[in-house]
Amino acid sequence: MKICFLHLGLHKTASSSFQQTCAANRLILDQAGLFYPIFRCDQARPPRLKINNHSVPLRCLYDKNPQNYHINKRWKVGDINAAIQDYTLQFEQALQSDQSIVLSGEGLSLLTADALARLAGVIENYGFQIKPMILVRSPLDYAHSIAQQLVRGGQYVSLVGLGPLRSPCLPQRLTIPDGLREIRTLQKVFDQRLVAVPFRHACRHRCGPVGYLLETFCGLSTVDSIDFKQTQESKSNLWVRLQNQVNERWPRFDQKKRLNDAHFRIQDDYSQSGAFRLTQHEVDLLSDQLLHSNQALADLLGSEFIEASDEVSNTISDRMLLDLFMEQLVVAQSRRA
Repeated sequence: MKICFLHLGLHKTASSSFQQTCAANRLILDQAGLFYPIFRCDQARPPRLKINNHSVPLRCLYDKNPQNYHINKRWKVGDINAAIQDYTLQFEQALQSDQSIVLSGEGLSLLTADALARLAGVIENYGFQIKPMILVRSPLDYAHSIAQQLVRGGQYVSLVGLGPLRSPCLPQRLTIPDGLREIRTLQKVFDQRLVAVPFRHACRHRCGPVGYLLETFCGLSTVDSIDFKQTQESKSNLWVRLQNQVNERWPRFDQKKRLNDAHFRIQDDYSQSGAFRLTQHEVDLLSDQLLHSNQALADLLGSEFIEASDEVSNTISDRMLLDLFMEQLVVAQSRRA
């Protein structure tokens, strides 16, 4: 029987790197009897011709309101109905493969249980046995990562401070996602078939989490010949904190969820400030949420799923900010000269 290896994320567990790697090594996968489909969207502006994240077409097909899907807004998809029709044909063609198939989309975990059940039903109707899997980050590790991702995506996160200029705060409405709702939904749909693995465990594979997914999940025996791709490299501590202040004034999306043309990204990388992590004070502000999430996740999957690094960033100092301002003054002076 053909197998559908259904990789469902979760978010911030190297899903994009896995998708990029699969797309770049389709010949090797094909030789191993694994088909990794690539989609296209001619309705995007400009057209997107090599979509390797299967969240994009499948969210459009199974979301209740695909016109509100943030990717469709970012890509400026004009005729959503035409895009859905094209995605339907492309998905049906992929499922007609006589090989096992690999589908990967971290955004699929956000679908409702009914939508996931319909997706699974379509896949099974084409003769596939579904093997669903998720990698799960601990709530604390996820908090560090999602804070950076939200800022990179153009949102303002009040939890992320800027030294003495902006103290972090945690409004009641801010909740760091922990994946518990998604996990429960996936368990409801796939029951005992769902395999959950701690992300930290997958990272111990000699080829990292992408190698773990290819070798242990998909059964690829030639993983050492794979050309691995890495995406979403971490930004520096200072870059994230400065960009966060930009996002407060010029967010990526306005209050009506429309793209904001005034939004911009800082060009300097400020790598000398080190990789971004929340500070200890920022982590402490999340202590109640983390305690609740850790307990719930341990009860749901086991204590190994809440293991986390205790590494934090140092608070941005007065001196670092002063040096930054002086650098900008020098740049401005050189441009005038």
